[in-house]
Amino acid sequence: MRKLITLIALMGLMASLSFAADDAATRRRSAKAFDELDADEARPAYEKQAPARQAPAPRQQSIAMGNQALPTIIVVPAQKAKGMSDLQAFQSNPNNRMAIEAINGYLTQRQYEVKSLAGEETLGEVIQMQQDIAETEEDLSYLASLALSADIYIKFSASIEGGIVLIELSAYEAATARLLGSQTSQAAANGQSKGAIAQAVFDAAHRAMPGLEKKIKGYWEVDRKNGVQYKVIMKLQGDFDEQRVEDIQDDVNMLAKKAFKRVITNVQTAKTIDMTVFADMDKFADSQEVYSYIRRGLKGSVTVRKINITKKLILIELK
Repeated sequence: MRKLITLIALMGLMASLSFAADDAATRRRSAKAFDELDADEARPAYEKQAPARQAPAPRQQSIAMGNQALPTIIVVPAQKAKGMSDLQAFQSNPNNRMAIEAINGYLTQRQYEVKSLAGEETLGEVIQMQQDIAETEEDLSYLASLALSADIYIKFSASIEGGIVLIELSAYEAATARLLGSQTSQAAANGQSKGAIAQAVFDAAHRAMPGLEKKIKGYWEVDRKNGVQYKVIMKLQGDFDEQRVEDIQDDVNMLAKKAFKRVITNVQTAKTIDMTVFADMDKFADSQEVYSYIRRGLKGSVTVRKINITKKLILIELK
């Protein structure tokens, strides 16, 4: 019956359009229509339903700070011996490796960009440079996150008691070291072997991540509106008298407050200006643009030289 109705419709169409097409072309179109109809009749019933809509192509994430959908994160151990670096703690403790593997795996599955302590040859150099310029003894985890261009760093600690592994995770904003939130979880070890304990560490860390991720996202969505944070450290190099130092400090502060949404002065000495600036992402796409603004603004007053720039850290020399 369906074929008959279709045939009648096709015959009517051929009659009405006969003045615009020759008989051979019409026959070809008719044959094609019947072929398609036959193919449709042969298809299973479930395939005759309305075609499913194609899934939209995944949105390509930009690595530019202004367009980045998710923060870049680095994971570091909180418990370590005195004088031991984060990288040394990571390499020396197999349980630390399991915790980092669990957290990094969770984050990468959700399309976060994850930075790793391992294999970063310039990490120590950048951290030492920052400490030399600012002349401060700061948290190495905080400095590592800046050196590796992370927006957020997660610290973890683990304790084991009675076969139960307890994990505590804490997330911090990289440019300010501000605590964003903490989350704890636990898992029972299936035995006393190193492998069983390591697996429990992995499980506990993985279980803690959903709660911590909610706190990270809550910060990220709200704080982006207040401006992207950059840590700017300037080293005054040369023989400046006290009055000249104050003039330079005033120039820097006025320049920063003119363009940035918020400015926090962390350290200000005769040799160092250490500040955190909150930049409008529509005006400053990345740290290089922040540096270029400072360089242009101080031109004629002092000579500005770039020492090192990462995603969140800007080291500058003033002469």
